[in-house]
Amino acid sequence: MSRIRPLAVLCILAVAPAALAQAPATAAAPRPATTSSLPTARVTYRTLTETNLELEHLAAAYPDRVVRFALPHKSLLGQTVWALEISHQVTTSSGKPVFLMTGLHHSREWPTVELTMEFVYDVLKNDGVDTTMTRLLDNVRFVVVPVVNPDGYDLSRSLLNEQKRKNCRIEAGKVPTFAECANPLNTGAGVDLNRNYGAFWGGGGANVGANQGSYRGPAPFSEPEIQNMRDLMAANQVVVALSNHTPDAKVLRVPSAAEEPTPADVVPYDSLAQLLGKDLNWQAGPWPKVYYVASGTMEEQAYYSAGTLAFTFEHAPGQRSFHPPYSFVVDQYAGTGAYPGSNARAGFLRLYAAASDPALHSVLKVRAPAGATLTISKRFDLETAPIIQADSTKAPPIKLPTTITSSMIVPKGASEVTWHVNPSLRPSQHEQAHLDESWTFTCALRGRTQSVQVKVARGQVATVDVRRCGGAR
Repeated sequence: MSRIRPLAVLCILAVAPAALAQAPATAAAPRPATTSSLPTARVTYRTLTETNLELEHLAAAYPDRVVRFALPHKSLLGQTVWALEISHQVTTSSGKPVFLMTGLHHSREWPTVELTMEFVYDVLKNDGVDTTMTRLLDNVRFVVVPVVNPDGYDLSRSLLNEQKRKNCRIEAGKVPTFAECANPLNTGAGVDLNRNYGAFWGGGGANVGANQGSYRGPAPFSEPEIQNMRDLMAANQVVVALSNHTPDAKVLRVPSAAEEPTPADVVPYDSLAQLLGKDLNWQAGPWPKVYYVASGTMEEQAYYSAGTLAFTFEHAPGQRSFHPPYSFVVDQYAGTGAYPGSNARAGFLRLYAAASDPALHSVLKVRAPAGATLTISKRFDLETAPIIQADSTKAPPIKLPTTITSSMIVPKGASEVTWHVNPSLRPSQHEQAHLDESWTFTCALRGRTQSVQVKVARGQVATVDVRRCGGAR
């Protein structure tokens, strides 16, 4: 399968699903004395240790629906970045579309971990109970990275550096120690991980100075935490993606940088954004129009590399705090209390459902022999922005050689499969147009291969016949 997973078998603890549905079991923290309306009934922010232990427990409790896997790059301080894949028959190779949801690019934005984790429990708790949720588990691979930036979260959540925004990078090219990252003299150090992605890196809305709040880093993808996200997206057909943030009441899509064109897919992209805006009762649209300019963001990387419809949610607004009292998390999840009609759960569900909608991605109908490994791949150059220098002059853009490749296996006894993928026609970074690109589709079986070129647009279905793969006639 195409997901990135650890090579070693995970040692996981057996935990009853019923216990998980009530409250997260941890070795260190007793169950809260009071409860909330959240799926786990939590009333306090999770620590990094609690979050990672819950991911382990979920994989143990729901082995047919949840796989926990490590992303390939450890954080700067050597911590594993964990992810979940959630789906029915999760260990079986499939051509389901992927919905990617992330939390905590920015260290102090604690509610993003909570909202992401609570939605995971919500999905699993309502499987088999709610028909919509059950259908989504049937049709979509839901991939979750609750903590993109574990070092920063640890520093902020433990209150050693509560208002930390960035990761633990102190000096370019040098691995820091925990003591260096925690040193109050280094409070302003670090790379803003949501300015370190490759597409349009180095443009407006990202700082050049290392101690500035939105420092972009010395190069695109310089940070291991963002190398993880790049590799995860490149290895999976992520058709819809969400990056959770706080606290400014916005639904954001590309363009985020001034250097970008109007997106080629602006009609379906913005239509979905406006529906999300209604779910959350927030302004929705491109960053510069409803928020501010930013470059090197997750949305840019996802959209311009693969055509992924990617968004940012800016949660828990109004208190001007990146992690307000926990009651605001509870209210934001359900759209009650402080946030009447601003329902994060409804927004998450809309994106989950959008991932299952073939009108918003592409579909391959494949005829191939059982047991064959099917792979689609593309190689191309992604580009940074013209790179703003310290003296405000601009250097030429950098070309970033990029490979996207995903695989699946034709099930035993099958001769046809349906594979939900991103369009081969990739959005241009220079004009409102699609680039005339094709997927290289390869079938491999018993040491023999067959490759064909497949061109498919958003909303289209393409037929692929590779029955000669493996020597078949």
